[in-house]
This record gives sequence, structure tokens and C-alpha cells, in this order.
Amino acid sequence: MIAVISDIHGNLWALEAVLQDLDRLGPSQVIVAGDLALGGPRPAECVEFVRRRGYPAIRGNTDEWLTSAPDSVTDAIGWAATQMSDADRRYLAGLPFLWRIPHGAGDLVVVHATPWSISDVVPPDAPEPVIRRVFADTAAAAVAYGHIHIAYVRELGDKLLVNPGSVGLPFDGDQRASYATLSVEGDRWRAALRRVQYDTAAAIEALRGSGNPEAERFARRLQQASTR
Repeated sequence: MIAVISDIHGNLWALEAVLQDLDRLGPSQVIVAGDLALGGPRPAECVEFVRRRGYPAIRGNTDEWLTSAPDSVTDAIGWAATQMSDADRRYLAGLPFLWRIPHGAGDLVVVHATPWSISDVVPPDAPEPVIRRVFADTAAAAVAYGHIHIAYVRELGDKLLVNPGSVGLPFDGDQRASYATLSVEGDRWRAALRRVQYDTAAAIEALRGSGNPEAERFARRLQQASTR
């Protein structure tokens, strides 16, 4: 069993709850699909947790923003960058674009947004030609990606497309942290989505006291579990 977690966004409370759930579940590998730090009140701590665990991680669009952020606190990007060490930012800058796990049933590929872009959006109801391009560009049997913060599983013939949702900033109306597990059953990949309760109120309180200039916007998103 392989677990894919994504879009932590500096929410240490959600990350710790998911890690506890993972420790109970015991997957053979955990892959982080990007966007580790920006948004929540504990960006550096979330990066450190992932680094200490030794989980393979790929680069998300907000990770890329942080590696080139100016040393200012005029917005959420600048604020998060100032919370992190140079080593943290070098770590984010060095993350790969894609992670591939070879398997006899077909490879599993993990990207942040799409196989061709770090920031393009593939929604759950994307047209079939878009989904076919995802698999054509990866030559994979299963693809997991983050970025949209909406957990879902979609099959197209013998192909499997999975979005684990967001650990730290869900946009699907459910405040709980979200991630996915994948495993091979017979000759094909299968996926399951998991939701984990955490202390959302504590995360929001810490966010409002963090000094992040955009704290209220992120707090509202945490409360509503949406982009509004």
C-alpha cells in the first residue's frame, strides 16, 4: 500500500493528525505531492516534518513561489518565506517535478497539478480527452495529483486517476484532512480516500495570531473548506 498526501499548506495540526493515521495504517511508502508550506501558521515546521520523515516529495506551485520570494512580509508568500530557513527553501527548490513508482501492473506517477504543468487545473469533471492526455504524457496506469484540494477517484478504462485532496486546506466542503491510499489488486491499481479529524479551531487561532498578512483569508477557507 502506498499513501499519497498533498497540499499541507503550513497546517501543522492537520499534518500531525494525518501522520498519526499513517502510523496506524502502515503503508510501505508515503509520497508528498507538493505545496508543503504556504498558507498556514507553521510553514517551516511542516517542511521539517516531511524532511525528518524522509518522505519523497515533489514540488508544488506554492513551493516554487516560496523559493523565489522576496524577504518581505507584505503578503502571505513573503511572510511564509521569512519563517523558513535557507535550508528549508533550498530543500523546496530541489524537489522534483514528478515521482514514478514502477510496477508490473503499470507505473504509478505522482505530480502536483498535471504532467505538463505545475499549475494547470484538471477538475474532477475534466473532459475525457484531458484525462487521456494525463495518461499519454506519463505512460502510467495510475496517476495521483494534488493542487485542486478536492478528493476524488476516477477510472477511465483500465486507468486510475486519483486526487487525495488536501491535508491542510480542503476545498470540498469537508474540514477534515484528506489523503489517499493506492494498492494493486489483481492486475490493476485501486484507490481509497481517507479523512482525518483534527483541531481546526486551534489551527485557525494560531493562524490569526501568526502575523501572516492574509491570515483572515486563509482562516475563512479553513472554516468553510472552500475557496470562498
